[in-house]
Amino acid sequence: MSATAHVETPVIPALDAYGAERALLIGFLRQLSPAARNLELTDETPLLSSGVLDSLAILQLMSFLSDELGIEIADDDFTLDNFETVGALLAFVRRRKG
Repeated sequence: MSATAHVETPVIPALDAYGAERALLIGFLRQLSPAARNLELTDETPLLSSGVLDSLAILQLMSFLSDELGIEIADDDFTLDNFETVGALLAFVRRRKG
C-alpha cells in the first residue's frame, strides 16, 4: 500500500463582478500611470489631484473601458465627477453597464 501525501488547496474566494472590475481597473491604472504604481489604490484614492490621471490618460482609460468592458462612452460621460476617485470611476462603470 502506498502512502499519498494530502496537500490542502487554499480556498481563494471568487471575485464578484465589482471585485473583478476593480481589479481590472486598478491593473490598467498601474500600467497607464507611473503615479499609480506608487500609491495604494483604494476606492477613496483621488485620481486627478494625485496625478494618476491627466487628460490623455482619461482618453486612454475610456478607450480601455469601451474595449474591455463593452461600455458605450458618450461625450457627457467626460465629467470630473466620473474620474474624481477610484470609487467614482467604478460607480460610473456600474451605471454604464446597467
